[in-house]
Amino acid sequence: MGFPDWKSAYENTHFVFRIPEDAQWSATELPNRTWAVWNDIGEPPYSIHLFSTWREAITFLRNIFEEEKYLEDYWDPEGFDPGEDVFLKPPDKNKKDD
Repeated sequence: MGFPDWKSAYENTHFVFRIPEDAQWSATELPNRTWAVWNDIGEPPYSIHLFSTWREAITFLRNIFEEEKYLEDYWDPEGFDPGEDVFLKPPDKNKKDD
């Protein structure tokens, strides 16, 4: 994805929502400031979808979430304060869950 190492990729990746039973969708801000969204279903390499903006990426993910009718408790985008609108701005790296 253009990162010099896995640590850099991890630091720019944010959990978005859980997929029952043990998978998840995540979004990664790439070095060129675009966004890749992907899930960890199956074996790597995982397929990714690329978007020019955070808003496009999070909208794509929310549409999948709603189409699959997942429980609302599964939606928990990382990098935001509780109740913050995740569509207004990209996630804050300082608010990542550890």
